[in-house]
Amino acid sequence: MIPVHSGWLAAHGKLWYDDKWYRYGWIVWPQALAVVVVLWFWAMPSGPRSAQWARPLDTNARGNQLSALRDTAKSSRPAMDTLERDALGGEMIAQFYLATLYDPGFKLSTIVQPDIVKAVEWYSKAANQGEEIAAGNLALIYSTGVYARVDYTRACYYARRVTAVSTAGGLSVKGDCYARGLGGTPADMTQAATAYEAAFNKGHVRSGATLGYFYENGLGGRAKSSETALKYYRGAADKDDALGLHNLGFAYNSGSLGLQRDGAEAARLILRALDAKYDVTVQYLTTRPEFWTAEFWQNLQRRLAERGLYSGAIDGRANPATLDAVRRLGKG
Repeated sequence: MIPVHSGWLAAHGKLWYDDKWYRYGWIVWPQALAVVVVLWFWAMPSGPRSAQWARPLDTNARGNQLSALRDTAKSSRPAMDTLERDALGGEMIAQFYLATLYDPGFKLSTIVQPDIVKAVEWYSKAANQGEEIAAGNLALIYSTGVYARVDYTRACYYARRVTAVSTAGGLSVKGDCYARGLGGTPADMTQAATAYEAAFNKGHVRSGATLGYFYENGLGGRAKSSETALKYYRGAADKDDALGLHNLGFAYNSGSLGLQRDGAEAARLILRALDAKYDVTVQYLTTRPEFWTAEFWQNLQRRLAERGLYSGAIDGRANPATLDAVRRLGKG
């Protein structure tokens, strides 16, 4: 820093007022220098590195590139190594795609063996960076108990983070967490209904059957509507969903939701739910047999007899032999 009362400052002030060319030079030369610098940068050719640095990141293009790399990595060790290198570098989408190659639910790779531990590790890394499909897959892994022990605390931790952009399965788990208060999740039927609806819109059949129950009972901010409930139940039953079959069968048994009571149709639907090994149907038939009409039991006995599971009287009574046949069919 120059002292305020320096000799240089005094000389500068004298020249500034006494010499117009000196004053002109101090005004013009900074502007001229700025123009030269701008022209110099403008004229410089941009090399590959500077051009790449300046180009905005196209996340969709990169996602497509990594998807193609993952597909190649299914049977190519060099591609697998490249994908793993990108994942280790912290690239979220690469971490997700690498996880899918280890996921035993997909069995995509001929290079590496399915490994649920590695799949969970890479899904977790991606989910922790905000990858919602990875979070949805983790919610499914921890809720189904197929490849890891059931852990609703972890399942719901990841499920609560997904939105409508995630997978149908992850959204369905989110609905279950809020509807049943699983894993420390505060019960919230409105949140549950919203999640189920998003899952159903992505093709999740069971979520449609569950929405039928919400409309039947006016839950989660949904207006009570027998017509809407019936539409969801029938749609799910037509796709062999056990909950849809069970609820539609009970509606025919009881003559609810605007349906005429029909024991034969009820028995046909309930038999299909038993074929699907739906434990709710087994429990409801064997612990609450009085809720089902004699016409229903008679038709169910006839169908069980055709299967060779029942040889007693077709009398419309839920006798021990009938209930035993129900258990054997429903439990498998």
